[in-house]
Amino acid sequence: MDYDWLIIDGYNLMHADGGPEGRRDDLPTARQRLVRRIEQAASGMAAKITVVFDGREHGRDIALDAPNLEVLFSPADRTADGVIEQMVNNAGHPDRILVVTSDGIEQRLVSVFGASVISCREFLLRCEAPVTVSTRSKRTKGSTLGDFFPQ
Repeated sequence: MDYDWLIIDGYNLMHADGGPEGRRDDLPTARQRLVRRIEQAASGMAAKITVVFDGREHGRDIALDAPNLEVLFSPADRTADGVIEQMVNNAGHPDRILVVTSDGIEQRLVSVFGASVISCREFLLRCEAPVTVSTRSKRTKGSTLGDFFPQ
């Protein structure tokens, strides 16, 4: 693990990944899908993962929590960005934090506090399963064009 703490701007990541499908009332389902995907794909990136959503719900959603993963909602008077910035600023070792956001202002601010930052697109690429390459596509001595384009 490269970092102690991975902090993710939840809605920023959700929209980078195509946004919630369907109606607005499907948002809780879309959040749940995103959190479960993060849980599966990012568990090896940091010892602790926090996903922060803007929201009216405020506080922690223990129904979405998992071992080493917590889901928080910002209070009505603050944004998820503000909560993330405060978390990084208050951290004892911000250099051990990786923040996932595509918001340029937030990226610069948490970087000033000492955290590392990657865009949502880069995070999604890191989470993708490795693509296996067929041995058939590898060029070996004595292979012919017919090996690559069978009739």
